[in-house]
Amino acid sequence: MKTLHFVSGFPRSCSTLLCNLLAQNPRVHATGSSPLHEIGYVGRNVFKCDEAKGMDPKAAELLYYGYVKAGCEGAFDRITDRPVVADKNRSWVGHLDQLFHIWPEAKVLVPVRDMRGVLTSMEKIFRAHPSPINGPEGQNPQTWTTTEKRVQGWLATPPVGIAIERVFEAASRFKDRLLFVHAEDLTSQPKATMQKVWEYLGEDFDGHEFNHVEQYTVEHEVGWPYGDHSIRQQVKPLKNDFAEVLGRNLAEQINQKFNWIQNL
Repeated sequence: MKTLHFVSGFPRSCSTLLCNLLAQNPRVHATGSSPLHEIGYVGRNVFKCDEAKGMDPKAAELLYYGYVKAGCEGAFDRITDRPVVADKNRSWVGHLDQLFHIWPEAKVLVPVRDMRGVLTSMEKIFRAHPSPINGPEGQNPQTWTTTEKRVQGWLATPPVGIAIERVFEAASRFKDRLLFVHAEDLTSQPKATMQKVWEYLGEDFDGHEFNHVEQYTVEHEVGWPYGDHSIRQQVKPLKNDFAEVLGRNLAEQINQKFNWIQNL
């Protein structure tokens, strides 16, 4: 059985870089966006079946918890010999009540980023690849005609909007049990940031190569172009080009609304 850790936070917040740095430790297998959470989520349908309805509901719940725990911890046995797994899925942070019932001592890494940076990244991708139709644009092209409208669209829809809600709830209720990994810190102070990560995970590792980060994770891009999960080999600080891309007034509005992220 593997020791299982979880990576779950904002999109466009260096979660892929974080996972590949984790994988520089030969004890750790880190995933790209993984369906492991969805396997457990689909398993909740068992409570609809007649057999589950016919037994003590608390016993049925414990049966489900035990099944998910053993299944998740054994899921990677055929994939890797590494004893520790860091499983990445943005949904984990939205289901912490269930996660902590199954793993009371679970370690959850939550990648976050200045929301101006997240939205700037989304807008830059849009400008580089304007042809694919985004969901809100497909429903109503008028919602996608300006930078400000696109920002409002991303804030109101997945993957950005729901991630903000999940992280805010998680921070409100479970802040002391999580480790928030700020993308700005990870890229500007990678050694110190990863040292905090390893201390939180209870692992001892100091062999990082920040100037040569090999792509360990494999991820077939379903959400292209916004789901680009390739990484640069050299860790470099993120650009703070919010005002240039979003406009000074819009960037300041976003900063005021989401300033709570800086305090995580």
